[in-house]
Amino acid sequence: MRYAIAVLTALLMLSVTHPVSAQNATLEGTFTASTTEGQQQIERAIESAVAKMNFVTRPIARGRLKKTNPAYQRIRIAQEGSQLSIQFDERAPLQMPADGRPVKWTREDGEVFDVNATRESGAMTQTFKAEDGERINRFSLSPDGNALTLEVTITSPRLPAPVKYALEYQRQVDRKNPHLEFTGNDR
Repeated sequence: MRYAIAVLTALLMLSVTHPVSAQNATLEGTFTASTTEGQQQIERAIESAVAKMNFVTRPIARGRLKKTNPAYQRIRIAQEGSQLSIQFDERAPLQMPADGRPVKWTREDGEVFDVNATRESGAMTQTFKAEDGERINRFSLSPDGNALTLEVTITSPRLPAPVKYALEYQRQVDRKNPHLEFTGNDR
């Protein structure tokens, strides 16, 4: 009996000191790509979506989709007050209201989008809407809070099928304060 109590006490102590749990893991943080195969995944998804297009429009659609869907190596998600911020690689962070209201955003190539972000059940959805289609980025965490999955869905009346792919990222921990990335509540 004493052995069982000692084991239970040790297990309780371990669970208390574990820095991440499903209950307090937050999407805020910096994440880096888990694999170098992201671009191949994206290209397979694009090929699948454009496969039924005719030989004239297929290369145009393929080129545009490849140009606007790079395999990002780093994602940074932050929230300051009522603003959400998502940054891909070294691009400028995209600031959006945390309440889901859309904002106008102009991509580097000049295309204008209505962009919004919403949070639900521990995940966040970022939606880009343009005249010719829509992109949805869904960010979700693994149960331990250390891995981020980015699920992308692109739809357009010009595409015979949606482009769908998912990429995995690992949380980067601040080496000076390993618990820093895990503070706060998922909003």
